Amino acid sequence: MEFFLNDKSKKKLELFKELIFNDGEKVSFTDLQRFLDISLSTLKRYFNELEADIKKNEKLKMIVFEKYSGGVQLNNHSDFKLDYLVVTLRLHYLNDSLQFKIISTILSKSYLTADELADDLFVSIPYLYKQINALNIQLESFHIKLVFHSNENLCGEEKHLRMFCFYFYWNAYRGIIVPFESELSCVFTCPDLIESLEKRYSASVIKRIKLMLGITIMRQHNYPIYLPVEIKNILKPFEKTTEISKLVKRYFISEDEHLFFNLMLRSFISDIDSPKEKIMLFDKFPRSSSLVLSSELLINEYEKEFFPITLMTTKEKTSIFYYLLIGLVYCTFFEINPMYFFRQIMISEQGNTEFFKKYLKKHPKIYRFYKKFRKNHPVFTLDSSFNFGLCMLLSILTDMFLNSQINIYIQYSSNNFGSIFIKNKLLTIFNPKSINFTKDIDEADIAIVDNFEKHKEKENQTFFFVNSFLDERMWLELNTVIQQRLLKHE
Repeated sequence: MEFFLNDKSKKKLELFKELIFNDGEKVSFTDLQRFLDISLSTLKRYFNELEADIKKNEKLKMIVFEKYSGGVQLNNHSDFKLDYLVVTLRLHYLNDSLQFKIISTILSKSYLTADELADDLFVSIPYLYKQINALNIQLESFHIKLVFHSNENLCGEEKHLRMFCFYFYWNAYRGIIVPFESELSCVFTCPDLIESLEKRYSASVIKRIKLMLGITIMRQHNYPIYLPVEIKNILKPFEKTTEISKLVKRYFISEDEHLFFNLMLRSFISDIDSPKEKIMLFDKFPRSSSLVLSSELLINEYEKEFFPITLMTTKEKTSIFYYLLIGLVYCTFFEINPMYFFRQIMISEQGNTEFFKKYLKKHPKIYRFYKKFRKNHPVFTLDSSFNFGLCMLLSILTDMFLNSQINIYIQYSSNNFGSIFIKNKLLTIFNPKSINFTKDIDEADIAIVDNFEKHKEKENQTFFFVNSFLDERMWLELNTVIQQRLLKHE
């Protein structure tokens, strides 16, 4: 969604975030200049514009700036949370973007010609076409295109159009505004539904469910969804097994619409199904499906590779299987890289690729495993063009569920209980599965010592000197060293 913002709006938004996260504290222009990587004159110009933008916005009027020599202080006198204020200002800048106006306008009204749209937006025809061409490059990620001489100006398969509509409306408004309120008036007047949802989900999740229901209700009569048989069979267990699917079933005109809605929930809302439901789903997914069999084959080989001694827990295995299966559905049904749903889709393809490549370099074991897996299992159901995306998905799932573990050696000779104190303290700070204490210094990734005796350091081994185990600053530094090592550890 940041694609719609020009560079100046992005910088002003970043400036606002930095100031509001330092609410009530003085921030120097030098630090802000370094943070935004701009000249001092440009920073001051952006700051003055930002102050004017906030004064014009009724929802941000309780924010006050105080200038002092060499810096500024932001004071937030409102009761709103920081994320609400950031989203409000972001929406203000989005509404100033012509490309954003183009999309929001054509989603509410169809145009037979570009001239009609140009007149409504008060722009020239050549400039409008230039913006449309840039938009269409971004819309390729969704397999849709902006056209004229059609019933709708966004052209593409219904599955892609609905996905885009949800992505666009949610990322623009983030719950500040819920579109299609009239369409939803008959839906959320049911006390039993509201009560059931509120018991289980946060307000943000409920707003996303409402938005998806609104989009479905608005489109399902004129633009119905039809699912392939295999996809239907994969999605049917959600209909019977998960609570949310049962709660909203009454609002759909067909089974295909209900099943597609189930898929949309899993696309855009994290952990909509509980661990218990994922375990139930694991046994319910049809093994007659090539996508289900491929997911099971991949998770079984993954378990052999990364859990050679202690097998995965049921929760770990069923959760990773769940996300892998949905990833394969993205690839085959939507023909979209599953990793796009972990980031904003409408940013440059090059930006996505570079980010993913850097991430994948941190997981060489996953890359080697997946490459070997594809070579040894040619029956695996996935076009080779999606290999990179699925390998990325597997890397993220590994970070989510496979605990990195580092070996720590402790040698504290200043008194007889220092070593025990350090060990127990670390166990209260870090997951016990993430750190292993060894008595062999040669096996250690990190050696915590209180003397300067010479040790034969091996490659990538870190020695951390402890003067006093009661020193608070030492603990902060040690925590940082261990956290960085865990993040890099393979």
